[in-house]
Amino acid sequence: MAVESTADKTKPRQATIQLRDLPRPPIHSAVGFAAFWADPEFARKQFDVRGDRMVVDLPLLPTMLFTAVPEDAKAVFTQVDSGLRLGEALRRLAPHEMLFGREMIDWWNGANHAKLRKKVAPAFNGAALRGYEEAMVDAAKRRVDEWPVGEPVRFTRQMKTLARDVIMSVVFGVTEGDRRDRLEQALIDLDRAIASNGMRTRYVAAILSGGRWPRYTAMREISARIDAVTLEEIAFRRANPSPVQRKDCLAIFLELAEDDPENLLSDQMIAVFQRMLLIAGYETTAVTLAWVAERLVRHPEVMATLDQSLAAGADDYLDAVITETMRIRPALPVTMRYAEKDVDINGLRVPKGTIVMLYINAIQKREEFYPNPDEFDPDRFLGVRPDPHRWLPFGGGAHRCLAANFAMFESRVLLRTILTHRRLLPDAGAGERQDQHRNILLTPHRGATVTLAHR
Repeated sequence: MAVESTADKTKPRQATIQLRDLPRPPIHSAVGFAAFWADPEFARKQFDVRGDRMVVDLPLLPTMLFTAVPEDAKAVFTQVDSGLRLGEALRRLAPHEMLFGREMIDWWNGANHAKLRKKVAPAFNGAALRGYEEAMVDAAKRRVDEWPVGEPVRFTRQMKTLARDVIMSVVFGVTEGDRRDRLEQALIDLDRAIASNGMRTRYVAAILSGGRWPRYTAMREISARIDAVTLEEIAFRRANPSPVQRKDCLAIFLELAEDDPENLLSDQMIAVFQRMLLIAGYETTAVTLAWVAERLVRHPEVMATLDQSLAAGADDYLDAVITETMRIRPALPVTMRYAEKDVDINGLRVPKGTIVMLYINAIQKREEFYPNPDEFDPDRFLGVRPDPHRWLPFGGGAHRCLAANFAMFESRVLLRTILTHRRLLPDAGAGERQDQHRNILLTPHRGATVTLAHR
């Protein structure tokens, strides 16, 4: 599987390979591709059989380049104005337009993307993160007391509820009872809508029609309800200034909007951002936390080391556990780009109209970078910063997940709090496989079934 390293080169080499030169797995129908897409390990193992790059061609779908080459990831992430577009790729092959709305897809594709990212960055770094910690800890303590002890539970469900609590408190900052109840109900309804047959049908129709999403009235109505809560909260805060500084994302967005001569952060854009953080953040965080629990109960020696580290007041091993979990069990299998013109990627000529699939689930399990790649070994990341082209849970480049630091901080705080109050009991059963979920998340097959005990 080894490839020529370009780690010390600043420019992609001249294209010498064409897509026609690459292997194609035996997928001859939409049914075949569905099977390829639905089994992450099957897809990953195709690279072992066919090499580090392969092409998938199906009727009615764009040509798709799947790659497990880290240097390809580096080329995609570092080429400026290369014609590779995240927003258009998501519109064609992912449910993001239905979930986030056309405004967010247009923003990902638009000229103001970098400006607005820079504008809102203070909400996801430094002092802002430390300000969120108390609310995160409080949310975790409240939920821990409700969880059953001494019997198996599906940890993914518990984590989804907890992550939703955190989103409502830390991102939306909604405290008024009626608004909070309406927001929570909207989130519950959103979860059901995403899992519905109506969503699946429209997803397939959009993929087969080149990214034209059929109208889904139920989803639009739920999104409107979520946005209404944000806009009401904004109006309330402006009419009733608090003598105490608020510590939530909305408060920071409103502060940033006061010094915004270009009006990048309009009230409506803030509402869209809040909805994006809600939808993109809470379920991916829940899946990551569930995978951490699933891995820990099958590696009691790692659990013992983590307990000792936390008892000593250190977070370094906890951070390594989270990082290693996100390597071996990433919440998302791919990050993708759409080629709006012919581009060269690390010596490969990619024609206009191709979808480039950086296959995270394979890149992060390459033997030459991660010896014994299927082994859960947090020591890999003790005192080591992950290479941004070999560890890709948050994507990379100009489109790296805006809230990546927030997600890592949240995972650390919630896990630390949970493990302070509960033990995860060892499980001798086989590890849970990765299942492709309804919105392309890779979830534990049995919902991360674990047993909790009192400390």
